[in-house]
Amino acid sequence: MQEWYLLMPDTRPNITGGYENESFIDYKDDAFYEMLQTDIASNVILYNSDLSSSSIIRCVIQGNTADTQLKSMERVGLFSCGTVKAGMYIFFEDRYWLITGYPGTNGIYEKATMVLCQYKLRWQNSSGDIIERWCNGTSASKYDMGENGNSTITLSSNTFALLLPDDELVLELDGKRVFIDKHKTTPTKVYKVTRSDDILYDYGDSHGGILSFIADKTELNPITDNQELRICDYHSPALSPEPPVPDETTDLSAVIAGGNTLRCGRAKSWTVTFLDQNGNEIVDQNFQWKVDSEYDVKQVVDGQRIQLKVDDEQLIDCSFLLSVIVDDNVIAKVEITIIDGL
Repeated sequence: MQEWYLLMPDTRPNITGGYENESFIDYKDDAFYEMLQTDIASNVILYNSDLSSSSIIRCVIQGNTADTQLKSMERVGLFSCGTVKAGMYIFFEDRYWLITGYPGTNGIYEKATMVLCQYKLRWQNSSGDIIERWCNGTSASKYDMGENGNSTITLSSNTFALLLPDDELVLELDGKRVFIDKHKTTPTKVYKVTRSDDILYDYGDSHGGILSFIADKTELNPITDNQELRICDYHSPALSPEPPVPDETTDLSAVIAGGNTLRCGRAKSWTVTFLDQNGNEIVDQNFQWKVDSEYDVKQVVDGQRIQLKVDDEQLIDCSFLLSVIVDDNVIAKVEITIIDGL
């Protein structure tokens, strides 16, 4: 009775056999890129662990309507595959968020969890350079009275659990004393980092990682702790670093929307959005589109939109580079692969 069915148990999935496997593979990237162009997605700034490198990306942030106070400090991000690692920062809604979870992918998008950063820690490395990192803190002594001692002396007590990016400079934080105090001037609350759990959240080079510390309340040393710089056990740096050369394009970023595939024989458009360092859109920005290709790519430019088309089927699986140029500097670029137009 089963012979007349087109679909058999050993039938290979194909677009005419009733399965959607091949169609899914062909269009899954385009589907997610199209979603990133809707209001479901947001412009965010992606930073590395020391905030020295940044790029503005489009992603989907989930968990914005939490049911509890603790959940309101957590978010889930959906990104293009290969975009993020644990230990990176996301600047979203005027706050820094630390990516803490192991980034996973289902072949369509990459998913990672992140937590709100409430405080920027400052300390010195062995050379005297001041290091800064945003951290997430939770109470490790929730029901502590806040004081301990005896009839002779009473000391304050408190303990925080801290999450920070996993990098070589943060590893040096173990054993140091730091200010954790919201007072903008003359801070007095000092904590000593007493425990480092440096292997619990090591996800490997390709996925990043974070470090977990315990910070225990200690007392201010008015002689060695510099309240103005918010640095405990301050010592003068060995050498004064030279100021960096200003870069006029540092505060300008761009997002190219349209995906990274072009179907042979079909025209497709890409658009660019310019943003300042706070994520606000910049209008009327002077720029040029540039297509780096060894073969003919038809181009139609209309302001911040460019339409591209390739007709030669022999170029399927080849790729070219689309860039946005401002003052001879490449502000954004995307590598586009030519795929079958069927």
